[in-house]
Amino acid sequence: MRVINTNLTKKIISGLVKKLETMGKNSLKILDVENQYLLCEMKVKRPPYRLYVILNQKETKFYIVDWEHKGNQEKVIKELRKKLSLAIEFSLDKIFT
Repeated sequence: MRVINTNLTKKIISGLVKKLETMGKNSLKILDVENQYLLCEMKVKRPPYRLYVILNQKETKFYIVDWEHKGNQEKVIKELRKKLSLAIEFSLDKIFT
């Protein structure tokens, strides 16, 4: 897991987490579906950050798995799709390593 190194980034991610807590699934954009799990993102336009979340629909649990600048968005989504697929196959613990 990457270290959040600026107060602005901490504030942005904290705000997104609060939004997730209050709005739940409605605050997410679905990127991919694997069995009962959804790979989703939340957006901030300025600065252009993305927070990536996995939602276990069966238990309604949210896992915040990554955050990234929009410029690296496709690379991160591709990597998270692969990790989610492997996690489903072996165990959800694999996605966090």
